[in-house]
Amino acid sequence: MTGDRRLGGRRVVGGLVLALSAATAAFGAVLGYALPAWSGLETITVLERSIPATPITFALYGGVAVALVLGAFLLVVTVLSRFDDDAV
Repeated sequence: MTGDRRLGGRRVVGGLVLALSAATAAFGAVLGYALPAWSGLETITVLERSIPATPITFALYGGVAVALVLGAFLLVVTVLSRFDDDAV
C-alpha cells in the first residue's frame, strides 16, 4: 500500500496540461486525416506560411498551441502566487 503518496497541486496541473495537449494533438491528427479527404484541402496558411495539411502537422500545431497557452497561464499563476502573502 502506498499510504504516504500524495498528489501535489503542481503535479496535478502539470499532468492536466500534458493530458489536454495530448488530447488536442490526437484530435488534430484526426482532423488532419479527415479534412483533406473530405474537402480536398492540400495546404493551410498560418501567419503567411503555407503548411501541408497532414495529420502530423495538425497534431503538432494543436498540441504545441495548447501547451504554450496553458503553459503561459500556469507561469503567470506561479509568478503571481509568489507575491501572495496569504497563500498556503
